[in-house]
This record gives sequence, structure tokens and C-alpha cells, in this order.
Amino acid sequence: MTEPIAEPVITPVGDKPTKVKRHVLLRLFGISVWGWVKLALLCILVGFFVMAAEFDPASPDVNVMGAVETFLRSLASLARWAVTNFWKPALAGAGIVLPVWFLWRLVSLPFRK
Repeated sequence: MTEPIAEPVITPVGDKPTKVKRHVLLRLFGISVWGWVKLALLCILVGFFVMAAEFDPASPDVNVMGAVETFLRSLASLARWAVTNFWKPALAGAGIVLPVWFLWRLVSLPFRK
């Protein structure tokens, strides 16, 4: 016989009970009312974009695997671009931030324990 979903199981160890084990369905779907409201609002927002794009999954022109492949190719291209271009602003920012940080650490040294 299975356990009811809503009742937590307390497993005692010694004198003290341990943490309450929740059923897997409660751990998977157990969100607050506000969480369900946010999830519904997100669904509505995404639905507006899907309807605005006039997406029809039954259309013969829809190629989901091609779209996933194009997305992954674009993601790889973005990663290559980020690796080749992000070191410049990081280096420029470090040229300002690191000396200020070092001076702050030096000035605040007597006040730190």
C-alpha cells in the first residue's frame, strides 16, 4: 500500500526526529499559490509572443529540428564572439577597479579584524 501524498513522513533518529521527507510529487509540484500565479502569467506572456508570431505547429513549413540546430549554431557563434571580444572590456574595467579596490583594502586595513 502506498503512502498518502499530502502526509509527510517523519523518520526518527535517536531522540530527535530528522527532517520531514516530502513525497516526490510534492517536491516536484509543491509550489505556493504565488508561484502558480507567476507560472500562469509567464504562460500568458509566452502565449502572446507565440500568437503574435503566428506560429502554427501544424504547418508543413515548420522544422523544429532545423530550428534547434540553427539555435545551437547561433549559440556557439555567440560563445566564440564572447571569448574573442569580452577580454577587452574586462581588461579596461580591471584597470580602474583593481587599483581602487587595492587602495580601499589598504585604507581599511586598520579597521578590519
